[in-house]
Amino acid sequence: MYLPRALPRQAHRFAVRLRGMLPVYTRDVSPSGFQADMLQPMQPGTPVRGTLALEGAELPFEGEVVWTRQYAGEHMRGRYGVRFTSLPSDFTRRLLAYGQRQGRRLVRWFR
Repeated sequence: MYLPRALPRQAHRFAVRLRGMLPVYTRDVSPSGFQADMLQPMQPGTPVRGTLALEGAELPFEGEVVWTRQYAGEHMRGRYGVRFTSLPSDFTRRLLAYGQRQGRRLVRWFR
């Protein structure tokens, strides 16, 4: 069943640095979380801490992996979703301003 998100995600590619791991890149971002691709994704429930690069600034965040999807291939790859639990107070303002400057690239959720 299709359930629309409370906060729309925008298709922006930002670098995310998680402690002790190589940088990954977001597929989409909202003020409540992000989706990213990486080799060997983490398990749901895993707490994460890192930074998200937004217009030259490294914004720290804390979050929790809420879902993963793994794909077989040459290497184990996957996609995961993170819900933010702690963000800088100006993150939402910066993200929305960035989205307005870049134009509307909302993620379409079709099944």
